[in-house]
Amino acid sequence: MVIKSWRAEAKRRWGKKAIRIQEDGQYAFLTWCGALEVTLLPTRDKAEELKKEVNITRCGGDCALNHEIIDLSDSRLSDHEINPPLSYSP
Repeated sequence: MVIKSWRAEAKRRWGKKAIRIQEDGQYAFLTWCGALEVTLLPTRDKAEELKKEVNITRCGGDCALNHEIIDLSDSRLSDHEINPPLSYSP
């Protein structure tokens, strides 16, 4: 799959669901706790670092640790995209 803009791909996939899509990069870090937030990062390592940090500090008062990393070059839907967690509130 050839992607011209990772940010455009993120907006296509989550633009109607996410309250925020920030930064830019191939790897999307998603927090499904409460409202969906998406942070784009240039490498999987950076995304893993952010996930580790957020898992420790929590993403908010209603954090349920429903965090995942998506490679935007992969067009398959994640489990959370197919069946959003109970803590997700659109």
